Amino acid sequence: ALVQALLKEIGMQKDYLDSDAIESIYFGGGTPSLLDESDLKSIFDSIHRFYHVKENVEITFEANPDDLNKNYLQMLSKTEINRLSIGIQSFHDNELHYLNRLHTGDEAKVAVESAQEVGLSSISIDLIYGIPIATNESWQQNLEQFQRLHLEHLSAYNLTREENTAYDLLIKKGKYAAPDDLQGETHFKQLLAFAKANQLEQYEISNFAFDQKYAKHNTNYWYQKKYLGLGPSAHSFNLLSRSWNVSNLKNYIDSIAHHQIPNEAELLSKADRWNEQIMTGLRTKWGVSTKELSKYFEEYWIKEFEEKALSYIKNGQLLKSNDRYVLTEKGLFFADGIAADFFRIEFL
Repeated sequence: ALVQALLKEIGMQKDYLDSDAIESIYFGGGTPSLLDESDLKSIFDSIHRFYHVKENVEITFEANPDDLNKNYLQMLSKTEINRLSIGIQSFHDNELHYLNRLHTGDEAKVAVESAQEVGLSSISIDLIYGIPIATNESWQQNLEQFQRLHLEHLSAYNLTREENTAYDLLIKKGKYAAPDDLQGETHFKQLLAFAKANQLEQYEISNFAFDQKYAKHNTNYWYQKKYLGLGPSAHSFNLLSRSWNVSNLKNYIDSIAHHQIPNEAELLSKADRWNEQIMTGLRTKWGVSTKELSKYFEEYWIKEFEEKALSYIKNGQLLKSNDRYVLTEKGLFFADGIAADFFRIEFL
């Protein structure tokens, strides 16, 4: 029923992107590995029917290692999917148990190697650092294991505590330790040193690639390009507004059956758009371009940005090259705070 509703929504949303060509398709934010070959074929047929898809489109499939047995990977290799994003998180069993993951470190390695054997060579993995029971040595070993697998892309995230999650409740009950900022900073420094030593390019705070194998899906998001999300909980952005589908599965299916897209939307103010462009731009190696900003925002906003940037340039946290402002390695540790200092607040 979900697949049928999704196929219908694909057609209903055909005008959202104003006929722009599709550069990236991403299956994720749930459990796409529940889809079988016929499901995937139906979805691709529907996408091609209603949208113009570029020849070199990046099609990423997100999965956990325990989802990726040899038969399933062989099936995926026969579809249009050309990139995998595997949520490994760690190659150490004790850390995986701490994170409540179902796979083992060995199963994670086997999943990657099996994918490579069937021809799915474009692979990114996720790793988490700052896990309270992890050590500097175990984090280094995770990075070295990534290197041994000959992968082209790495996403590495600091463990965070989100309000009212299972992890947060365990911390409140005293069963788990809260993440330690100092440990996270130490692991991040290790990550940067590892990347530098191995010519692994950091093109965004949490994303690294060999040979400019940047994820189109990620870079389009940071470049503030339009995107369309389909299915329950999916978010969309058309430069002027954001919308998000209802998360309840039954409500989603019922609404689509009645020819209604079950979503809410918010119109972004000019200050919202400025803040997002600053925040996403500073996270990347390309930084923020005042030339680009001047196309959409008032000149005095640009002047105030440039004046405020001077102190960060002076203390070595920002680097200016022509019209671009890029965070230095020193600045990366304070990225959120620096970006927030450039935000504009609108008063009603």
